[in-house]
Amino acid sequence: MKTVRRFLEELYYIPYCSVCDSAAIPPLPSPHICRDCLSTLPFRMGKEKVTWEGAFPLYASLFYRDPVPRMVVSLKFSDRTDRANAMAPLLARTVERHSLSFDAIVPVPLHVKRERERGYNQAALIAGSLSEILALPVIDGWLVRDVYTEPQSLSQTMKERFLHLKDAFTLEDDLPVGHFLSGRHVLLVDDVLTTGATLSAAAAPLIAAGMKVTGLVAASDKDRYDGYREALEAYF
Repeated sequence: MKTVRRFLEELYYIPYCSVCDSAAIPPLPSPHICRDCLSTLPFRMGKEKVTWEGAFPLYASLFYRDPVPRMVVSLKFSDRTDRANAMAPLLARTVERHSLSFDAIVPVPLHVKRERERGYNQAALIAGSLSEILALPVIDGWLVRDVYTEPQSLSQTMKERFLHLKDAFTLEDDLPVGHFLSGRHVLLVDDVLTTGATLSAAAAPLIAAGMKVTGLVAASDKDRYDGYREALEAYF
């Protein structure tokens, strides 16, 4: 039964789109995203399962091109935490389309210094919203980032990125959650995949502790040009 407050919110409150910031008349086709913006999002469609060199399956819902970079950058650096709530339903649909099943969600953590500077971890915000949709627990604070590195965008080569993150993540031994998750399937969530160095390093201690890992990110440009490469190979 609806409360009076909920009834009044639905009657008088007009939500805004988290992509274009315009008023969006409900019902919305996806929470926090208007119809016009939803039609412009670069969905990966048949390429949600990412081709990569990692040791576990990985999925991405969107390609990292307009308007996604603007959403991600403002989520990270401009306190636009509402954009995590807009992205989460898109990730949830990827999970549902591929009939994936998990026991828990683990967000890729920030180093405590970086999280203190930012005020929050964007991956944890996405994971929290996703957990409400999928009805799964979020295990936050167990996987930790011990090594502080410069932003990955400042690394010059892929080799540098992997070296910077080697052994950067560990599990908190004091928390008993590891005993319950050993042998179970966890969903490792982050915002964007570029080289895959961060996600691979974050997954390493989970896999070493006996967990099955699947990665899920909001966006990645991997596989974007596969069709072109395949055409070149066929031609030559």
